[in-house]
Amino acid sequence: MKNNLEIDRRKKYYRLFEMLPGALTWTAFILPLFLSIYWPKLVASLILVYAIYWLSKAIFMSIRLVIAYKKYKQSITLNWLELCKRSIPEDNFNAIYHLVILTTYKEELETVEHSVKAISDSEYPLERVIFVLATEERDRENATKISKEIEKKYAHRFFHFMIIEHPKGIVGEVKGKGSNMTYAAKHARKFFEERNISPYNVIVTNLDADNRIHRQYLPCLTYNYFNCEDPLHKSFQPLPMYFNNIWQVPIFIRSMSVGGSFWQMIESTRAYRMRNFSAHAQSLAALIETDFWSTKTIVEDGHQFWRSYFAFNGNHRIVPLMVPVYQDAVLSPKGYLATFKDQYIQKRRWAWGCSDIPYVLTNVIGNNKLPGLDKWLQTWRLIEGHFSWSTTSVLLAFVGWMPILLNSDFRHTVMAYTFPIIYSRILTVSLLGLVVTLFISTLLLPPRPRRSLTWSIVLEWIISPVMLPLSNIIFGSAVAIDAQTRLMLGKYMEFKVTEKAAYYD
Repeated sequence: MKNNLEIDRRKKYYRLFEMLPGALTWTAFILPLFLSIYWPKLVASLILVYAIYWLSKAIFMSIRLVIAYKKYKQSITLNWLELCKRSIPEDNFNAIYHLVILTTYKEELETVEHSVKAISDSEYPLERVIFVLATEERDRENATKISKEIEKKYAHRFFHFMIIEHPKGIVGEVKGKGSNMTYAAKHARKFFEERNISPYNVIVTNLDADNRIHRQYLPCLTYNYFNCEDPLHKSFQPLPMYFNNIWQVPIFIRSMSVGGSFWQMIESTRAYRMRNFSAHAQSLAALIETDFWSTKTIVEDGHQFWRSYFAFNGNHRIVPLMVPVYQDAVLSPKGYLATFKDQYIQKRRWAWGCSDIPYVLTNVIGNNKLPGLDKWLQTWRLIEGHFSWSTTSVLLAFVGWMPILLNSDFRHTVMAYTFPIIYSRILTVSLLGLVVTLFISTLLLPPRPRRSLTWSIVLEWIISPVMLPLSNIIFGSAVAIDAQTRLMLGKYMEFKVTEKAAYYD
């Protein structure tokens, strides 16, 4: 009874916790305005320290990107299936099944087919793969047409092929990928129960309609599942790479897509910080324990980490897989303006992960089953990550100049004279990290289409010092500020499908 009362008490503060991310962000913007008027030297000193801190982070991230690239190159050249056969007893290997769930809503046949073909081309025995095409009743006419074509071409290649339609209007569910996946997985579970296949021997991968797994993904996942400690309490995260149509999107979108892929590569070198993102895998046994994915949030991927973390009393971590799942970058068929709008909406949906903060705080406070230091360290990383997301670009771009603009007396001091010189040089040095990222991008990106795009590459190198900071503000800080402010005001977001007009050469 006492435990229930404690839970009820924490829920009373849930709305307050929803306001926390936005409150912290807006405080970080408003407070320097006040301090710049009365204590300009303090603001100037703090922003210099902050800039040096981010310079050091930029250096370390560049180093980690190089490390991740080397691991990636090594990983995609390994024969993972042969490694599985060497390290896993034959009976154990033959007992493992892969359940691959591909969710689709209003997608074109060509997009879905390329993703299914990528699965069927895997360097892994397909007689151990069960494929589920998870469709929506809201898209029945289009989904039926797609399903028939996919079933006709690919059903015979897998051990079992299922089409599962998610009904519309289920009470308590939000419209989104999580609801569709959960419904599909619960129905697919019956297939294994009827055949007495243990859920501990089933690895579940969820994919978006545009996700194309690398040929080595399934064997790499199998190897890591068997060779990691305590796989029940692990999620497995491949590298999301937005390269399917990377040469067809505007330069601005291409740079952001490459940057997003690089960030996930950097995170893979520090698994203790990782969260589920987009396509990921988990054992069916673990999903049963967590009641599958959340049906109440539009950001089910990162949220699944926390649901697993609390379900297993803190005993849950991410295992990075250094093989890619290729995805579409944002490209609207309605033109460039619509593409930029859709990119903003997609990034804002990702930033809605700030809604995990009240969920985490509610479950952490007073929960003695969680490891004390770890639960607060994980909570801090979550809050700090969203705070940095919303504030860093704005603070570095604007706050440093506030003391000079708002305090006339400060303008005539020695510090006011030297500050712009020192600050500008710090920011300039931090941009040297662009050299590393641009160099890695030339090595990592797929070959250009037959038509020449040399001029595009040259232009990208020339404008990147201006383009990247600007994109960090618009599609970095601005989307996070937008999401956090909506959460603070109680204006909850709904899922909106991002248009991705993929190109097939």
